[in-house]
Amino acid sequence: MDDRGVVFTISAVSRRLGVPVPTLRSWERRYGIGPSVREAGRHRRYTAADLDRLRRMIALVDEGAPPASAAAVALGEPATNGAARDGGGSGAIAVGRSERTVRGLARAAARLDVEAVRAHVETQLNQRGVKRTWEDLLVPLLQSLGHRYDAEPESTVAIEHAATIGILGALRGIRAEPAQARLHALLLCAPDEQHSLPLEALYAALVERGRRARFLGARVPNETAFSAAHRMRPRTVVVWAHSARLARRCALPDLAETCSKLILGGPGWESVRAAQPFIKPRSLSEALQLMCDEEQSFP
Repeated sequence: MDDRGVVFTISAVSRRLGVPVPTLRSWERRYGIGPSVREAGRHRRYTAADLDRLRRMIALVDEGAPPASAAAVALGEPATNGAARDGGGSGAIAVGRSERTVRGLARAAARLDVEAVRAHVETQLNQRGVKRTWEDLLVPLLQSLGHRYDAEPESTVAIEHAATIGILGALRGIRAEPAQARLHALLLCAPDEQHSLPLEALYAALVERGRRARFLGARVPNETAFSAAHRMRPRTVVVWAHSARLARRCALPDLAETCSKLILGGPGWESVRAAQPFIKPRSLSEALQLMCDEEQSFP
């Protein structure tokens, strides 16, 4: 339907664009990008052209442009040269001095725009690959969300959820033809472990490299883990745990009998002592180097 002759309330614009009303008002006040029609009673309404300008501004902000510069370009004015800020409206996520792409991802997550997060991550996966996208962009974003959760847990849950769903959608789009017949790796979370996103990234990175892998997901009981590993006989089994409490629930000796290499991933293993020394990589790069038996280090 053609909306050229229609005018919209600020609430309608908020619903259409996924931008909170306070943010729209802040943008109008700070950057002069807002409604252009005034009706009786001093109510102002947005036109279709106003929506187009806001969409242009949002697209530029998602690419990492500072809100002031993005608004100026959308309005057809020269872009400002001011430094990028960790902000841009209600619900902003501070990401320190991270690169512009991280700021764009943070703003999309703050708007709960899952599709924008997914699209941005997909673009970066195509340009950088899984390892660099995870370590350069997604880890800083997730760390920033973690810091924000510590200060504002109630307002951060939905943002973190939107970011996670968008990232998962992009990672699960990675496809490659396995170069090996034997299963290279079996990835699983400790019993009751729900934080599976790092393993999703590792799985995508292995698939990208042509390694056959299976990922059993979150909260894998010991009996299920052992049965799957015994049946599949992978070269490597990776167990993820983000806390020591969850790591201690894993039956490591049983799993170690089913594979050539048992790798323990996540901060939960740092303070856990096992009967035998298992491999504990500190990053996705290190895990990939260990699992793919690559002699050279990753740049």
